[in-house]
Amino acid sequence: MRNQRETITKALETLTAGLLPYVEREMKAVLHDEWFEAAQSSFRKDRGKGVTARKDVIRWDVHSLLTVLWDQWNRVFRNKLGQAERSLISELRDFRNRWAHQEQFNFDDTYRILDSIERILKAVGAKESHTVSRQKENLLRERFSEEAEAAIHKAEDRRKKWRDVGIYTICCLAVVIAIGQSFGPKGWLLSGFISIVFAYFAYERVVTPPRIYFGAHECARCSKIIYSQECPYCSETGGEFS
Repeated sequence: MRNQRETITKALETLTAGLLPYVEREMKAVLHDEWFEAAQSSFRKDRGKGVTARKDVIRWDVHSLLTVLWDQWNRVFRNKLGQAERSLISELRDFRNRWAHQEQFNFDDTYRILDSIERILKAVGAKESHTVSRQKENLLRERFSEEAEAAIHKAEDRRKKWRDVGIYTICCLAVVIAIGQSFGPKGWLLSGFISIVFAYFAYERVVTPPRIYFGAHECARCSKIIYSQECPYCSETGGEFS
C-alpha cells in the first residue's frame, strides 16, 4: 500500500483548500474589520509566520486554520457548527501535530483522518469533500485488493504445501514397500530410517512460512503489470490514481 504519510499529506492539503474560504468568510461576517486582529491573536509568537504583514491578507496552512477554528469557536463558528464538528477539529489538530512530528500512521489512522476531514468539509459546505471521499474509496480499494491478493497467495501456498506433503508420503510408502519386498523383515531398520527422513521433509514443508510474492501481478492502484511488491509507476507519479 502506498505510504500512509503521503496520503495524509494530500488530505491535509485538501482540508486547507476547503476550509480557507469558509474561515475567512465567517470571520469577516461576524467580526468585520476586527477579523484580522482576532485571527492573529490565535497564534503564539512562534506561529505568527502564518499571518502576513499585509492588512486583510492571511496566508493559511492547516495548522493556522484549525487553530483559528478552535480559538474563535465561541465568537464566530459555534453559531453554524455543532459540538460534533468541534470534536472533529480537536481530533484533526492532534493528527496534524503527529504528522508534523513525523510520526508513523497505520491504515486505521489514515482512514480515520480522511473520514474526519470529509466530515468537517461537508459541515462547512466545501466541494473538496468529494475529493476526500474519493481518497477514502481509493484507500479502501487498495486495502481490499492487497488483502484479496494476500489471501489468494496464501491459499495457493497452502495447496502446494499439502500437495508436497502428499508426494512425500507416497514416495515414502513406495520406498518402504520396495524395501519390504526386497529384504523382508530384515529391512525394518532401513524402512524406519527412510520413514523418519520423509517425515522430517514433510514437517519442514508444513512449517515453512509462505513465501513473499514478487511474481508478475497487477498493481491495485494503476492496474499495470509489475514484478515487485512496490509499484515503480505509482512511485514516479506520487501514487496518484483516479
